[in-house]
Amino acid sequence: MKTLEKTITLKRGLGLAICMLVGTGILALPGLALDAGSAHEAVLGWFLIILIAVPLIHICARLGLKFPSTAGLAGYAEEAAGPWGGYAVSYLVGGSFFFGLPAVALIGSEYMRQLFNLSELGAALFAVLLVTLMLISNLAGMRAISMINYAALAVLFLLTGLLIVFNLDFFGSGLEVAGEAISGSGNVDLDNVWRVAALLFWAFLGWENLSFSLGEIKEPEKNVPLLYWLSFALVTSIYILLALITTGASATGVPLQGAAGLSGLVLFTPGGSLLIWLMIIVIAANACSWNFTASRLLYAGGRTGAFPDVFGKLSKRNTPVSSLVGLYILSIFLILGSYLFKISVSAMILLVNQNFVFLYAFIILAYWKTENGWQKWVFSVLALLSLSFLVSGFTWKIVYPVFLIGFGYYRFIGRKSSDKSIASRKKELEVRDGAQ
Repeated sequence: MKTLEKTITLKRGLGLAICMLVGTGILALPGLALDAGSAHEAVLGWFLIILIAVPLIHICARLGLKFPSTAGLAGYAEEAAGPWGGYAVSYLVGGSFFFGLPAVALIGSEYMRQLFNLSELGAALFAVLLVTLMLISNLAGMRAISMINYAALAVLFLLTGLLIVFNLDFFGSGLEVAGEAISGSGNVDLDNVWRVAALLFWAFLGWENLSFSLGEIKEPEKNVPLLYWLSFALVTSIYILLALITTGASATGVPLQGAAGLSGLVLFTPGGSLLIWLMIIVIAANACSWNFTASRLLYAGGRTGAFPDVFGKLSKRNTPVSSLVGLYILSIFLILGSYLFKISVSAMILLVNQNFVFLYAFIILAYWKTENGWQKWVFSVLALLSLSFLVSGFTWKIVYPVFLIGFGYYRFIGRKSSDKSIASRKKELEVRDGAQ
C-alpha cells in the first residue's frame, strides 16, 4: 500500500500551520468576540484564552515530537486509552471537521456579503463555491497547496499590517480598555467572559490538527518543536494587536460585531473594498489548509479501520481523493442546511470548540502517560484546569462529543468482533484443509 511521503519542510509547515490558524480566526473572531460580550469582556476573553493555550501547545509539541505520524491525534488517543481511543478520537475530530469546514466557508461568504450586499442564499452559494475551490486545490497536490499558502501568507501579512498601521489610533484606547478590565473598574459579566473565551478557543485550534501532517514533516526531531512554538508566537502576537485595536475601536463607537466585523476597520484603511477581497483570499487559503488536514484524518482512519476502507486509499498522484470528495459533499449539505435552518456561524464554531475540549482530554492523558519528570505534573494540571473552565458552560451540548466518542468505541468493538470472526474462520478452514 502506498504511504504519504515526507515532503513538508519547516517553511512549508509554517505556511500550513499559520494559514490553518489565522485565516478565519484573525478575520472573524474579533467581531464575534464583540458580538458575545462588551469591549471589556472581549479583551479579558482574549487574555484568558492565550494563557489557557500555553500548556496545551507545550503538550502538543511534546507529543508531536514523540509520535510524528499521519495517525496524529488518533495515535495520541491510543497511547492514552488503548486501541479504542484512536477510533473515538477519529470520530471526535471528524465530527469537528464536518462543521468546521462549512463554518470557514461561511465566514468567507459573510465578507462577500459585505462587499456585494448579497442575500442569504447568495452568501450560501458563495460558500459552496469556496468549498469547490478547496477541493480543486487539494486535488492538485501539496505543491499547489504550498503555493496557495505562501501567497495567502504574503496577503495576510500585508492585510494585517495595513489594518494595524492605519488603525493604531485605536490601540491606545484598547490598552485603556484592557487596563480597566484587568483592574476590575470595567463592567464585566463573568458568564460573558466565559462565552467569549469559549468562542475564541477557535483561535488556537490547528496545532493539534497539524498532528495529522507530522508524518510528512522532514527532520521531525528538529522541525516539529520549532513548528509549534514559532507559529504560536507569531499567531499570538497578531491576535493580541488586533484584539486591542478592535476593542479600542468598539469602545469609541465603531461597529465591529459579527463574523465579518473586521471589515469595519476598512473604513479607516486605504484600499477600501480591495482589502475585503484580500480577506476573502486569506479565508480561501485557510479553507484549503483545513481541508488538507481533514482529508489526512479520513485517510489515517481508513487505514486503521475507524472509517470505511475506501478513505484509506491514495490516487496515482499520492492524494487521498476519496477523503477529499467525501468532505466536499458533506460540506455542501451542511452549508445548505445552515441556510435552511438559520444556524449561525458562532453556533457552529462553539460546536467545534467543545469537541476539541474533549479531544484535549485524550491528548493530556497521553502526555501524562508518556512524559517523565516534574513537567509531566505541572503541565498536565495546568491543562486540566484550562479544560475544566472551558467545558463548564456547554451544559447539555456536550451530548454531541459524548455521542461521537461512544460511536467510535462502538465501531472499535464491531471491528474487533469482525477481525475475530475472520481469524476464527481462517483457522477453521486450515483445520479442514489439514484433515483432508
